[in-house]
Formats: sequence, C-alpha cells, structure tokens
Amino acid sequence: MKHQISIILAPAAAVALSSCVVEVPATNPGAATQVPGSAPAGFSQPLTAVAAPGSVTIREGSRTLSSFRTASPNVEETAWYQEQEQIVVKSRGNHGPATVELFDTRSGRKLGTVMAYEIAKGGPAWATAMAE
Repeated sequence: MKHQISIILAPAAAVALSSCVVEVPATNPGAATQVPGSAPAGFSQPLTAVAAPGSVTIREGSRTLSSFRTASPNVEETAWYQEQEQIVVKSRGNHGPATVELFDTRSGRKLGTVMAYEIAKGGPAWATAMAE
C-alpha cells in the first residue's frame, strides 16, 4: 500500500514543484547595473553646450540637463572645465566689458564670476583662457 501511494504522489509532487520554478532570461549577462544616483540608462553621450541670447543649455544627446542665464546677452565663448562637470561662459553686452562665469553642468548653478579684464591680473584658474 505504501508503495502505491509513493508511485501516485511522486509525479504529482514533480508537477507541483516544477510550477514554482521561474526562469529569468539572460538578455545581457555581462551588463552592469545602474548605480543609484547615476544618470539614467541609455544616456552616456558627450555633453554639448547650445548658446542662445543670454543663456546656455547643456544637453546630453537629446536630453536637456540644465539651462541657465548668463550675465550679459551676447554669449561670446564657452569652454568645458573639469572634464565636462563645469562650463566656463564668456558673455558681454552690446558694448563694455565681458563677464566670465563658471557653472555646474548638471544643475546650472553658478559657481563663480569674474570680469574678463581682471583675469590677466591673477584671476581664477578656470577663467585664464578667456582673459582680455
């Protein structure tokens, strides 16, 4: 009798247990996972700066990271600093001195400002390329 019960229960147990197995497809077995706080997956392109009258927009591919206002309406020059973590922007009005500003590329927060004519007298290192 015990032998008959085990013959009947063995296939039933196998069917019941096999329904608990979940297979996870290996779409990309060597892929790294995203670190919390890092950029969303799919965005690892170089940054570009798009100057407009009185503003600069930082883009990563088609995604806008930040946009900020400059001190003056005519953006003359931009330069990356700290491996695209920051950007230096030189702007001026229709006449008069130029202003050089340092911005964080991710947030658009202004980190520093100096007049272009003061840079030659020993201004900050990030602004030396835009001295007058």
